[in-house]
Amino acid sequence: MKNKDFLLSIVFNVFLAYLWIFLIYLIFDFVQLKENALLLGLTLASIGTLLFAEVIRRVNPFVTYKITHPVKIAGFISFGLIASTNLYWISF
Repeated sequence: MKNKDFLLSIVFNVFLAYLWIFLIYLIFDFVQLKENALLLGLTLASIGTLLFAEVIRRVNPFVTYKITHPVKIAGFISFGLIASTNLYWISF
C-alpha cells in the first residue's frame, strides 16, 4: 500500500463525484418543465445513480480490494464528502 494508491483513489473518486453531481443536475434540469416533475426526476435519478454505481464498480482500479481496505475507505470518504457538499448547495 503506497501513498500513490491513496492519492489516486481520492482523486479518482472526487472526479467521479463531480460527474455524478453533473448527472443529477442534468436530470433535474431536464424534468423541471415536465408534468409530474418530482416523480419523473426521482425515477430518472434513481436509475441514473444505479447505472453510475455499476460503471464506477467496473472502472475502479481498486476493485480487487476488500471494502474495508484503507484505500477504498479513503475513496468512499472523498466521494461522499464531495457529493454531499455539492448536493447541499443544489437549489431545486
